[in-house]
Amino acid sequence: MNTADVIAFYGTKAAAARALNVHRLAIYQWGDNVPFARQFEIEVKTGGYLKSDYTLAREHRNATRHACKEMR
Repeated sequence: MNTADVIAFYGTKAAAARALNVHRLAIYQWGDNVPFARQFEIEVKTGGYLKSDYTLAREHRNATRHACKEMR
């Protein structure tokens, strides 16, 4: 999950910080990628609109398995 996507979803870094109940400086410290522990919180708070890296990897893995089964 990219920090830029979180900021775009909430509109500003300040709004994202308020929604996540963290200080605005915490978001500056994330760098390009949101820490894994925060990703799950953001996924839940956005109703799945933003997805954690774990969820994206799981969905990709499931799609790949499904495609392989169809090829048989």
